[in-house]
Formats: sequence, C-alpha cells, structure tokens
Amino acid sequence: MLLPILLTASVDTRGMKGAKFSAEERENMYVDTLNFYIRDFSRRKENFVLVFAENSGWSSASIMSKLLVAPNVKLEYIALKPELFLQEKGKSYNEMKLIDLVIERADCIKQAGAFFKVTGRYPILNLYKMIKETYNREGVKMQFYCDCKDHRVYEWLHLPINGHMGECRYYAVSLDFYNKYLRGKYEELDDSKGKYVENLFLEVIRATKGYPGVHCRFRTQAHLTGAGGHSIGKGLAFFYSTDNDSCSQKCKRCIRQMLRWIMPWWKC
Repeated sequence: MLLPILLTASVDTRGMKGAKFSAEERENMYVDTLNFYIRDFSRRKENFVLVFAENSGWSSASIMSKLLVAPNVKLEYIALKPELFLQEKGKSYNEMKLIDLVIERADCIKQAGAFFKVTGRYPILNLYKMIKETYNREGVKMQFYCDCKDHRVYEWLHLPINGHMGECRYYAVSLDFYNKYLRGKYEELDDSKGKYVENLFLEVIRATKGYPGVHCRFRTQAHLTGAGGHSIGKGLAFFYSTDNDSCSQKCKRCIRQMLRWIMPWWKC
C-alpha cells in the first residue's frame, strides 16, 4: 500500500469571505475528484487508501452514495463537527486545524507514519506519478516533500505577483516532521490578518532546507485541474488565472516542467 492520501474538504463554506460556488456545486466537485482517483487507482497494481476529511457538517451519505467502488481502493470518511472551526479566520486556520484533528483519528495514517495531502475539490491528474516520486529518492526516508517558489523574478519585472510562497494544495509529509514543524501552527494563522498557511510552509521549508528527506520541489510539475475557490485581487487577472485549465496556466505548467528538468535547483 502506498501513502494514505488525505483529501481535505469543506462542502458548505457557510459564507466564508471570498469563497465561490454553492455547496451543491462543491459537493459535485468533491464527488468528481474522488471518482477520478478511484478510476485511476483501480488500474494500478498497488492498494490505496483515500481519507476524505470534511468539516462543514455536510451529509456523508449524500457523497458516499455517488462514489464508485474498486477492490484496491479503500475510502475512509472522517466527518468533523463545524463547531470545532472558526470561519472568520479563513481557510488557512481551518484547514491546518482539520489536518491536526484527522491525524488523531485516522488509523491508516498512524500506521503508515506519513500521508500525502491533496486538495479535495479538484483532481491532480498526475498524482500517482507524484506519489511514486516520494519513494526511495536517494535512499533517504521521506520527511517532507513539497513545492515552493522562492525567487525574485516577479520583483525584478515589477509584476504584482508573490514569488515567495509555499505550496499547500499538495505535499507529502511524515508524522514525525509534521508533529515537529506543523502541528498546532493553525493557532498562528488568520487569513483576515494576512497570516496564510502558504507563508507558514515557506518558513518551514527555509528552516529545514538541506535536511535529509526534505525536498522543496517535485521533479514532476503538478497537473492541477478545475477552478480556484477564491476570487483574485484587482489587477491580477492579466497575470494569473483561477482556471487551472486556462491557456495561461497550461503555458506556465509547460514552462515549469521544463525548468524542473533543466534547472532542478531553482524553486519556481
């Protein structure tokens, strides 16, 4: 069995500032994502565990009734009470608290001693390849495997884009590393005050750079799909699209994949 795959979800945003899509639309996105992975993994030789963690109180039966079944794919649904979360603090606080709580409850994650976290709302088309990449790299046990960008190119070009940010939509992490560097950090996060999880990840990446088993870049460029769940600021639409299948995003994916092959040391 490969690393348990943790999909985080909040079907009903309950008025979270900046969130898009209705709860019904979001439910369909989560179902489509789960079914994509079930279909894809059913073609593989390995066994898989999908941990679907939801924190808005949405009906688990409504989602489970629409899912496909595959003999080598097990789904564990973890429902967390909405009262445990603070909507006013935004996605960063609530998602990291959700992960803390899931780790306490998911036996498969405890047994594996690690997990691969992905967003639950849209699929990563090449997730299987990314998961396989975390195994046996340089013969060192994986501690933290992520993507980050930490460069000054946008600043040099005077573009209104942040070139220093950790990626939190997907990453692989051991429980030892998570408990030491990430557990409980949700208390420091608050989107309304500009304290984002992406910044936390970048701080952790910078602090652990060069540690055995810590990799700040996948060799594979993640092929994200779907649309981002939050609106973008004024003036950014020319440089950035929330549609992961847009021409601009496809172009960025292609460029970044080439850079990962020819300049693996540069965090773009």
